[in-house]
Amino acid sequence: MRISSPNLVKNLVSKGTRLEGRDFLEYRNIKVELNPVDKAEGSCYVEMGDTKVIVGVKFGVMEPYPDTPNEGGLVVSLNYVPIVFQDLEKNIDIEFSRVIDRSIRESNMLNMEDFCVTKGEKAIQVFIDGYVLNYDGNLVDALNLAAVKALKNTKMPKIEKGEIVLTDQNIKLNHLPIMVTISSIEGNYMVDLNKTEEKAIDYSFIVSFLNENETCAMQKMGTGGIKSSELKKLMEIGKEKQKELRKFLFNSQFKKQITSQSNRTFPTMPALPRPNLSFI
Repeated sequence: MRISSPNLVKNLVSKGTRLEGRDFLEYRNIKVELNPVDKAEGSCYVEMGDTKVIVGVKFGVMEPYPDTPNEGGLVVSLNYVPIVFQDLEKNIDIEFSRVIDRSIRESNMLNMEDFCVTKGEKAIQVFIDGYVLNYDGNLVDALNLAAVKALKNTKMPKIEKGEIVLTDQNIKLNHLPIMVTISSIEGNYMVDLNKTEEKAIDYSFIVSFLNENETCAMQKMGTGGIKSSELKKLMEIGKEKQKELRKFLFNSQFKKQITSQSNRTFPTMPALPRPNLSFI
């Protein structure tokens, strides 16, 4: 049984160890499964230790926004059973969904002009819906990995007779942003915190990488400040850890760690209307 004590976590970290015995910069076991949700146009299930998430991609018909008449739309949302978030701050789901949204937008991962059908009149809305099945820390890394992999394996939509249909071509992606969360506890840098460790942080620094040399988004969480002298080290750690996570985007390179469990059941994704879409 895990003892939920931030003081215990801090005491262990100050002595160079963690509750689970992992190294400070070691991820838990990661499992990825592609397209577990039949009703989504693309989906991905990700486990990071006991954190389990699903992200699904759906499309809808929209009128372009006045300030972007030649572009489609993008909506990122996060759904969960309230008991899953009982240990988190109120409205943290909104903050997390905005972090994922910003990473996708600022990376220019999607060319939103590709989703415009008629300028100022008709376009396609892209809905990226995350669902938290179980929470045990490090949701942003898990949700981002699932979102990017789901989009990477989704077919490009088009509108025929007022309805969304899928083409034979995958969505064209300009970049594959990978988010890495690095946290500081008692002055020690760590990745992939479980929910007990998250209560003991000085701060967490989330950075989205296009590759090991380019970033597109950042977010700081926690009450502790980050010294300018720390940023270089945080970025160095992020550059290395994003390489590990990026491998999970390519099945052929990571077959042993990508598992398929045909007996697992998943919540289903309902059809439109949107945006109040839930997997249940």
